[in-house]
Amino acid sequence: MKRISAFVIVALVLVWRGLPFAAPVTVTFLHTNDIYLIDQQDGHGGFPKLMTLLKQERVANPNAITTFGGDLFSPSVMSGFTKGSQMVELMDAIGLDYAVPGNHEFDFGPETFEQNIKASPAVWLAANLRRADGNPVPGVLENAIVDIEGMKIGLFGVITPETVTLSSGGDAFNFTDPVTTARSQVEKLRSQGADFIVAFTHLDWAEDRELARQVGGIGLMLTGHDHIAATIFVGDTLLVQAGSNAHWLAAVDVKLDSVTQRGKKKLIARYQWRMHSTAGIEDDPDIAALVQAYQAKLDTELNVVVGTTSTALDTRREIVRTQESAFANLIADAMRESVGADVALTNGGGIRGETLYEAGTEITRQTVLTELPFGNVTVKLEIPGQVLLAALESGVSKVENIRGQFPHVSGMTYAFDPNLPPGSRMIAVQVGNQPLDPTATYTLATNDYLAAGGDNYDMFKGLKRLIDASGATLMATAVMNYIEQRGAIAPKLEGRITTRAR
Repeated sequence: MKRISAFVIVALVLVWRGLPFAAPVTVTFLHTNDIYLIDQQDGHGGFPKLMTLLKQERVANPNAITTFGGDLFSPSVMSGFTKGSQMVELMDAIGLDYAVPGNHEFDFGPETFEQNIKASPAVWLAANLRRADGNPVPGVLENAIVDIEGMKIGLFGVITPETVTLSSGGDAFNFTDPVTTARSQVEKLRSQGADFIVAFTHLDWAEDRELARQVGGIGLMLTGHDHIAATIFVGDTLLVQAGSNAHWLAAVDVKLDSVTQRGKKKLIARYQWRMHSTAGIEDDPDIAALVQAYQAKLDTELNVVVGTTSTALDTRREIVRTQESAFANLIADAMRESVGADVALTNGGGIRGETLYEAGTEITRQTVLTELPFGNVTVKLEIPGQVLLAALESGVSKVENIRGQFPHVSGMTYAFDPNLPPGSRMIAVQVGNQPLDPTATYTLATNDYLAAGGDNYDMFKGLKRLIDASGATLMATAVMNYIEQRGAIAPKLEGRITTRAR
């Protein structure tokens, strides 16, 4: 078994000399987050390798709890067909115990979210999630307490309120403030006799750290959302995140002991953690067989070549969320052509392949759907020039944070300065060969997610729909058709997006 990071021991100890200790209990939390793909890529990740590591850890300590930090049901090519049902089955097969929903759990709408939660044997925790009418979401609990050899461990979850704009939950759900909710949950769990408290969070990493700073009494935070592999203490709270796509399994041993002083029980918590890489790990045969059965069904439908690229393409996250991308240009061109719009705008966060394609690569249906897994459709809007400018400003307002709202365009170009304050970063915008006219009206091709205000494009909500979602076609279909019509494609960087100082 390969362990990439150093084995680290940190102890937070309250010492009362001369007092007898009760028998200690060690609980191992086995944590992953943000899993979209069921099988390995380039020799690491996937459920079969993850299962092998889980079995090894469970043998080492039967007091193991398997946890997940959100983002499971979407996005992926397969989930575009199954709506995430394969993830429910696979998580059940590997023995998931507790999870917090991520924003992508809502990508297929509220009904599918609730169906998947209902079908999952795991316990889902999200204390700040309610239906819009204030009622609890069926199958989602605020908190839970698990008793391990007399030690009561309190668990609760919180999910980012940005789920409203990051996903398709729409107005069906309400998300309350994570910090306020966490503080309330700590008090509730303490009042119910919890000795040690664990928070499951699906928040930005910076928000995780701020929550730990503001809310005392949380011993461990098992997190997700930012796809980082990290462990860090903030005060007395240990924060853990395990990358994405099961490239890592975080194993956290918490040794819990207590003493009694003047009738009051005092907790001692000591921590050890490991970050296991799945690279080079053998597949668990039973889980591998389940994965292969799913892949076989998908391959039959998707293993069809639609064209070839004569130029190299790059869809890595840090590219499509910060700068011009040849592949994003292809997508935007296909969208604009498919609906006959003046301009097109789509978000980098919708491109998910994380792949470098060499020149000469054959593009299949699966390639396109891997890059565009959300099932979004291309809508056509009527947009005033000043609103289009506002959209571009919003799109680059968080570029330094590598956010998915970064705008890729067709039929237009823009230049921006990331050093200027958000909201005033645009230096120049051209539509066709002319400067953008704030008083003119243009037609815009975009995806239905942005048109509904997703990724902070609220300015699109009230615009006139020339083609709405009910009459639209899949973005992926538009891209496939665009490639098939040409046979060979040669997307390139054209200076559509320029980053420069004023």
